[in-house]
Amino acid sequence: MRQALAAFLKKPTVFSALTKPGLRPPKVALVQTDGSFSTELVEMSRTAVLLRTPDALDYTLVDTYTDHWNSTESEWASVLNGVQFALKKDQGSVELENDCLPVIKHLVAKHPPGKSYLADYYAAIMKEAKKMEYLGVRWIPRELNRADDFFRI
Repeated sequence: MRQALAAFLKKPTVFSALTKPGLRPPKVALVQTDGSFSTELVEMSRTAVLLRTPDALDYTLVDTYTDHWNSTESEWASVLNGVQFALKKDQGSVELENDCLPVIKHLVAKHPPGKSYLADYYAAIMKEAKKMEYLGVRWIPRELNRADDFFRI
């Protein structure tokens, strides 16, 4: 078992609210997102979103891009897709999990990344968060990110 997974299982990180400080609503949807980037045959990026509503309904979204610069952009795009997909499915209270620590760190610290093309994703995520009652984010180990499974289909 990877050290990061073992540490998370012993003491899971808490969700950090990106919306106004307040209590977590009793019913929240869970969103897991992941990004994938490859230069193997052609430069291609994919994002995956798994949305589980409080009613235990699962929705999935997988998008493909040919204009991403790197895997970090794919991860940022996946988080934005996850927030937008939750809103599209009428989920205004969401806990979002992603396995890219740099992305989660920027969101939790409420500090945009230095590269402008990534800062645009940050700004778009924060803009979408304003439409929500509650948006919490946290990092999870890759092994627990079920959105990653959609890249293996």
